[in-house]
Amino acid sequence: MNDRIRAKPPATDVDHWTETTVQAVRFDDTAGGYAITVEDGTEVTVSRAVFELFASRLDRSVDAPGDAVGATAWYR
Repeated sequence: MNDRIRAKPPATDVDHWTETTVQAVRFDDTAGGYAITVEDGTEVTVSRAVFELFASRLDRSVDAPGDAVGATAWYR
């Protein structure tokens, strides 16, 4: 689990990040974290702690993981 996702635009290394929209979020039992599918079909897998941090920084309230669907994000 070393993928990275952000809820806010990156301040540095901007060229290394891709702006996207969250398409789906599911808990991944195997990895013990969340698999976030973005608009190009890429699946970004992050720990629970990273997902909670990501969700807390979105411009919307996220009461359940699925609430992040449709949010703008940046990943690498």
